[in-house]
Amino acid sequence: MNRVSVAVAAAASVVALLSGCSGAGNDGGDTTCGDFLAKTTNDKDATVARMLKQRNGRNASTSDVEAKRASLIGSCKPADKQAVKIGDLG
Repeated sequence: MNRVSVAVAAAASVVALLSGCSGAGNDGGDTTCGDFLAKTTNDKDATVARMLKQRNGRNASTSDVEAKRASLIGSCKPADKQAVKIGDLG
């Protein structure tokens, strides 16, 4: 019975870990400005990298990702842009 409890606990831990990872949310260009601005710098970079890969079909350089992140931060700051998808900002 102790092995069953350990197996159930291990399975529950795996499910919690996997759902926690998916909760970070990286929708690439479908991410709204409000969600984008709330992300950490690393998460913003991952979102921008995914968006650029969706657009170009290849991985972007680090400098391209950083430049686009900086551009999007400026474009997303106005209050009327919070619901706009970052992919729609060019």
